[in-house]
Amino acid sequence: MRLLLFLLFPAALHAQIYADFTVSSGGTPLGTFRVLLEHEKAPRTCANFIGLASGKRPWSDLTNGAVRTNTPYYNGLTFHRLIHNFMIQGGSPNGQGTDGPGYSILDEYHPDLRHSSDYVLSMAKSNFPNTGGSQFFITLAATPSLNDKHSVFGKVISGTAIIDGFKNPALFPTGASNKPVAPIIMDSVVISGPSFTGFDLNNSALRLPHISRTDLSITRNAAASSMTAIFDRKTKTEYFTYGSPDLSSWSQQGIILSMDSGNAFQLTVESRTEPSYFLRTAPVDYGQIPDAPPDLNSSGKTLRIIFGVGNYLDISPNGTGGGTWVDTANRSGTLTQTSWTDSAPATGVFSVGSSSAFFIALGDYRTTLMNYPFVGNNVHLETWLSFHTPTTGWTEELGSIPGNRLPFQILSN
Repeated sequence: MRLLLFLLFPAALHAQIYADFTVSSGGTPLGTFRVLLEHEKAPRTCANFIGLASGKRPWSDLTNGAVRTNTPYYNGLTFHRLIHNFMIQGGSPNGQGTDGPGYSILDEYHPDLRHSSDYVLSMAKSNFPNTGGSQFFITLAATPSLNDKHSVFGKVISGTAIIDGFKNPALFPTGASNKPVAPIIMDSVVISGPSFTGFDLNNSALRLPHISRTDLSITRNAAASSMTAIFDRKTKTEYFTYGSPDLSSWSQQGIILSMDSGNAFQLTVESRTEPSYFLRTAPVDYGQIPDAPPDLNSSGKTLRIIFGVGNYLDISPNGTGGGTWVDTANRSGTLTQTSWTDSAPATGVFSVGSSSAFFIALGDYRTTLMNYPFVGNNVHLETWLSFHTPTTGWTEELGSIPGNRLPFQILSN
């Protein structure tokens, strides 16, 4: 019988990777629930999660800029947000939902992975595309409005009674910002399964960022009470710089996004009057992420927005703010007010107050479709184009068109 079952289901047995969450609340063990990770349909998101949970991928400690290697990320973190009829969210080291692993990843969507029920594991992110990192949530009800907005990458398959308990406000009351009154802690997150060892977390096709260290040359200007860190910057790399007067207490001193390379870049930290001061920087290499193209507004490029199987809308600008549109049924019209802005130009250095690497793959596309038939009047589109490859990706918040997160393709005329 065992041999027969193996012969019938070898692929299903081979394709499994699990994440076992052992959790407690207020010091009381709640038990362990198991998630089946969808590593074949969401390989990027699963590789990121598995790498963090197992410690096999480096991450940055945002309290001091130290690069952590061989250090499991989730052990000891909390579920910091609980909405009893919606979801429970965790993966924030500071327990406030405002931090992550020091980098962000591209979104990832698959038509089979939907927020169709409770127990679904999905990535949390900000209102911008490609801002997921380490935070995730588990649905406590069906939430179809999140489809193709947040990246689904697994589902709870055992220990569901634990998840059901989180739906009960009497058992798990919450306070301000939906924070559980008694901390709900991930005591451990353990990865296992027959496909775990063979799953390549560093496959370049996944387009994951890479955290490393960099050598600094530091100079001090005592008269100006400043310190300057000098380093060679790399293309599509974000640098987080931290400072400390005593190698104990650290604070972030600046973030730059370098879109091209250059030697001996200088980052100056002002108002440092201490007798000694130390600097470190944690670079994040986004070199595998595709750039949004510098120009989509000129004649010769068509934006194809795909509505389900076999349905599309082609938008072809003419380079002077106009152009034409045509759909699957060969209905057509003209464009006005067409514009394209690459959110992160191909060259330069940008100083920012928070991480902005997600802009690398983004652009702002705007146009007005005259006499669009489904609406019966003109439709003004304002959408992010998020490039997952050099010519394909996803729209985000697409004007008034129903189903406002849709795949797209760039065609050459």
